[in-house]
Amino acid sequence: MSVRSFWWVSVAVALLGCGSDDTNSVFDSGPDQAAIDGGFDSTLSDAGNPFGDTGTNILTSLTISPADPVVAVTIVDGVVTTTPITFIAYGNGTLQVPASFTLDRGELGNLVAGTGVFTASGVASGTGTVTASYNDGKQPDGGALIATTSVTVTISMSQNGKPTSITDAGADASSTLGGNNGVGGNDYGTAVNTTTQGILDGPSTTPSSAAELGFLYPYDKTVWPQGILAPLLQWQSTHASATKAVKIHLAEKGFTFDGYYNAPAWVNEPIDESAWSKALYGNQGDVLEVDVYITDGTTSWGPIKEQWNVAHGVLKGTVYYNSYNSLLTSASNGVVLAIQPGGIAPTLAVPGTDTQCHVCHEVSANGGSIFMEDSTYYNGASYDLTNKGTVIKSYTGSAPDGTSNDRKFLWSGVYPDGTFAMSSSSHAREHNNLASDLYVRDTGNKATYGGSITETGWTSAITQAVTPSFSADGKHLAFNFWAGSGSGGVVARAGHSLDMMDFDCSQGTVDGGAPSACGGTTYAFSNLRELYYNSGRYVGWPGFTPDSKGIVFHNTVTAGACGDCEIATWYGAQAELWYTDVGTTPSPLRMNWLNGLDSTNTSYLPTNTNHPNDYKLNYEPTLNPIPSGGYFWVVFTSRRMYGNVAAGDPYDNGTGSNAITKKLWVAAIDINPPPGTDPSHPAFYLPGQELNAGNLRGYWVVDPCKVNGTGCVTGDECCDGFCRQDTEGGALVCSNNTGGCAGEFEACTSDGDCCGSGSLTCINGHCAKKSPS
Repeated sequence: MSVRSFWWVSVAVALLGCGSDDTNSVFDSGPDQAAIDGGFDSTLSDAGNPFGDTGTNILTSLTISPADPVVAVTIVDGVVTTTPITFIAYGNGTLQVPASFTLDRGELGNLVAGTGVFTASGVASGTGTVTASYNDGKQPDGGALIATTSVTVTISMSQNGKPTSITDAGADASSTLGGNNGVGGNDYGTAVNTTTQGILDGPSTTPSSAAELGFLYPYDKTVWPQGILAPLLQWQSTHASATKAVKIHLAEKGFTFDGYYNAPAWVNEPIDESAWSKALYGNQGDVLEVDVYITDGTTSWGPIKEQWNVAHGVLKGTVYYNSYNSLLTSASNGVVLAIQPGGIAPTLAVPGTDTQCHVCHEVSANGGSIFMEDSTYYNGASYDLTNKGTVIKSYTGSAPDGTSNDRKFLWSGVYPDGTFAMSSSSHAREHNNLASDLYVRDTGNKATYGGSITETGWTSAITQAVTPSFSADGKHLAFNFWAGSGSGGVVARAGHSLDMMDFDCSQGTVDGGAPSACGGTTYAFSNLRELYYNSGRYVGWPGFTPDSKGIVFHNTVTAGACGDCEIATWYGAQAELWYTDVGTTPSPLRMNWLNGLDSTNTSYLPTNTNHPNDYKLNYEPTLNPIPSGGYFWVVFTSRRMYGNVAAGDPYDNGTGSNAITKKLWVAAIDINPPPGTDPSHPAFYLPGQELNAGNLRGYWVVDPCKVNGTGCVTGDECCDGFCRQDTEGGALVCSNNTGGCAGEFEACTSDGDCCGSGSLTCINGHCAKKSPS
């Protein structure tokens, strides 16, 4: 299925010149000018001032007609129908003047600056602001008169059968790798006849239970980001074998969609990608509802309903993950793959690593460096993601400081700029046996080797830190405190605690706030404190939120049946994801909604004999360093059912043709949640994954930044943090701040740098939307 993912930018319509010589302008004589404001003397006429030069007759106000119009768009089987409207500007309420018009939401349609003619595009519904500007050269302050009004676009869309604009699903890589645009299941069905359509539109029989007809995936109350591919709707039904057709209905303020498809015995159906995009980008803050109806050709059953929320922002960065049995390898090797949310298929993280097993990876938060183990599970290397994955350093034998390079960076906590990492010591599958310490990427040496760096507060307190992780600002380190003498009354808990220390290396900032390379010669650890302890649980894989104020971590329910499987995902291991703030009195809690439990601790996940309790099958979280749409975003491994597409043994790692449940999932997390409240929302399956591959350990990072002058979409892509139009008002390119406040995703050092009168906040050096109220 050839469906492209789109990055959307709201743009103003270009400001064109106006005046009597504009051949495209719509300008009539209006009412009798002799009757306006005491008369009009044509002998005193001024080309820039229809009232002449009499001081009492200068324009004092500007209005736009029509005021707040609603423009309807109808789209039937891809054919867009709408009626253009013409905005007219009036001076002093009655005199038509040749104003210039702009629109703040270019995706709603095209507004011709010189004529005021607006034509809705059908790309998105919603409300935009139309601005009229007119300068007669006679205003006391020399400025232009300005008037605004709104324009609202509504879309009513229907599609009968597969859109003709979409090719067969088997014709592209998304089918080969992920199956049906990376979500699996059935392709769009063919068109239904008028009789069947009438049955689906007519009275329907309400299902008596979820078993008769009920959703399996997605989940009610899911928060969807813009730019993500449409989900595959999956359901169960006692009428499945008799099903002949299905109707999908989407509805939100200003937008409706009805899709009709022949579906012989089908129990899943994709949402029309065009309708999905319009719903997400046109959402106005209300809920997006989906209804599904099925029919056997005589009776219609339904609807089954879910209500979703839309985050008004696209997901940024890239997720790097381990994959087994990928079709992108030349043999049945493990491999590290990369996928961008919104993409239809993964790619190799590093070219050339498909000929032997490369797994067990760590990535710097700035997207510049990746560490991977090779097929020996002992040797490894670091690679430069800014330079086509060239090798930075291979780690074999011993480093110059005499320490063994075996698995040195395996499960390590990489400093945000990638230059060094805190090693993870023992107690994780395929671990290294060194005591935990800071090791330099480019040499493999201890940071203190050679005497140029002094380290304080660490080796005296910590011997074994397991799966450590640096905060986004580089000023904290979280870890499982397995062994060591401790300090300040905090002791090691043999795997049962999550601890944190502050880290100071005189680091500066880049990108308006993200940490730069360490600037001092002392690397100081201090203030060891325990965030969570449970003698019956093993914890690991902590990931900081972008504001460095919270941590999401893996909390084992049942350890796997193997040596060093306490915080693993296999051999029957069960785990939940938890959240804690990092304040003086942390309040750790299970993230019910993410794990699959509602507010009453009741599972809302589907079950079968293989999956009786999927809310215990969630592991290894990392967080996107860039907030988006008012939320933080976490990617994690889960062995839960993926509807009816992947519902087999949760511990099947992929030896045949069955779809594997071990996959990556994504969930929204509230920004600055009140202490003791669950900040999470139901998760969604990350599209684009290969269905027959086992995927795990998603590592979410920003992409390497672009230098000034390079094309961009948003400021987070740029090394200097700003994406603005070039000097000629043309394409968007990376640049320095060309003036004014910083928009969403642009660089900042404080909230005051951000636009929006308090609607944006500065998080991890970038302006971000605040959580919806």
